[in-house]
Amino acid sequence: MMVPEINLLPKMERQKSNSILIIAIGLILFAAILLLFFIQYMSLKKEVNALTAEETYVSAEKADLTEQVNLMNTSDQGTLAESVVFAESVSYPVSPLLIEVDSLLEENTYLRRYDFMEQSVDVSVDFETITVISNFVEKLLQSDYFTDVKIEQISNFEADKDIEDSQIINFEVIPRYSATINLTIDQAYLSAGGDQ
Repeated sequence: MMVPEINLLPKMERQKSNSILIIAIGLILFAAILLLFFIQYMSLKKEVNALTAEETYVSAEKADLTEQVNLMNTSDQGTLAESVVFAESVSYPVSPLLIEVDSLLEENTYLRRYDFMEQSVDVSVDFETITVISNFVEKLLQSDYFTDVKIEQISNFEADKDIEDSQIINFEVIPRYSATINLTIDQAYLSAGGDQ
């Protein structure tokens, strides 16, 4: 026996329940979209605040640096005449110093570089052994041209080492030494003409 299907609800109510469900889903989606926009708005607002603070900091730093540059540009630089007088007061003949240093070098010792300062000269010299460095420093200390001698740095190197052979250790090669030495100039002796 079959049970007849009886639908006592009018068709209008069924359509009404479907439309209420669609409206509810639409409201939920609309609320979710609004919530998403609100979250994005808040995160963008934080980023804008952070960037504004960074811009303020960078602007202040730029103003400080600009002020420092202006102070450096307007500092007491003196006139050209004052610069010439200063240069002449600290100038000295360099040839006697180089001739003296070169004359004290032993065989197979090479003067590589020299830098003149106001009261001293830095020389970089290549040596064969540490003993030769010691002998050279002793000769410099006995020289009348220099009042003080300081070894700033000593490093070793291999004279003919190829880049490709950097992994191979050759026990037959003895490394050479490079020394940077600061020589304080005896201004009075140099001004008097030195060795004549």
